Amino acid sequence: MVSEALNDALPQRGIRADSEDDQLAILTELIAQTLCDRNPDFREVIERGGHQQVTRLIEEVLRRGRPLPDKVRAVMLRTDTDIHLVASALGDCLVSAPKEAPGLLIPAQLADGKSGRARLKGVLRHRAAVVGHAVPAHEATASARAASRLLDLASPHDGPEAGVVFVDDHLSSLLLLQDESLSRTLIARHLSPLAGLTPERCERLEATLLAWLGGMGAPEVAKALSIHPQTVRYRMRQLEKLFGAGLRDPRTRFEIEMALRSRQLMSGVRRRRAAATRRPRAAAKPRRALPRP
Repeated sequence: MVSEALNDALPQRGIRADSEDDQLAILTELIAQTLCDRNPDFREVIERGGHQQVTRLIEEVLRRGRPLPDKVRAVMLRTDTDIHLVASALGDCLVSAPKEAPGLLIPAQLADGKSGRARLKGVLRHRAAVVGHAVPAHEATASARAASRLLDLASPHDGPEAGVVFVDDHLSSLLLLQDESLSRTLIARHLSPLAGLTPERCERLEATLLAWLGGMGAPEVAKALSIHPQTVRYRMRQLEKLFGAGLRDPRTRFEIEMALRSRQLMSGVRRRRAAATRRPRAAAKPRRALPRP
């Protein structure tokens, strides 16, 4: 396969090479040059130190005839610090262009199973990073989009407290946060009976209702919320008065649960955004006593 490609491509350009290794090196450079000509950002990646990685990938494809992976995952990073070192440690992957959001595209199987996750966590240690869901290669932007959305909710900075998060573990949350306008409409429609309550009472009833909608009985709800079962029953009687027959309709119960979970998630998003923008105040210096005249 490689010999045929080399024999067809090189003579057409008037290029002669003695050995197959020489032919492979020349064809690899021609492919890399073509990619640079078609995409200026790709040229910048090459010039910033990605030449060796790109040529190695091209050579492996030509030599082994290895196809692209069936599925890929995007890995979105908070910063692009040493991103090429991360790429080298992971092996087969593509690095984002300099002007794009920092990230990588990896074969999906690199994140499969406990061992795959452990390896990624080791390579990405002390980085705020999100690993996207597995998708066909032509849908890579969908994996990058979901990972970027979850990165907004993850640790705001690299460092010891940062860590790797996996989209696969947060699919329902991402679905609920996909359109905040629709979520607010859902909340307004189904949680309006709670609107006139004090914040403290509303929070207590919401927690009880969410646990009950999850299929728990009074004893299980009481244990989960650390309250007495009789308190649960009292709260449920209040909720039945507020929501009426809606709590007996399966579709309405489902949408109420979605609204409750959406409100929880959106509150969490607001808290994280506020924490990310809040700067720590400098400690006040002690004032020296003025000398007495």
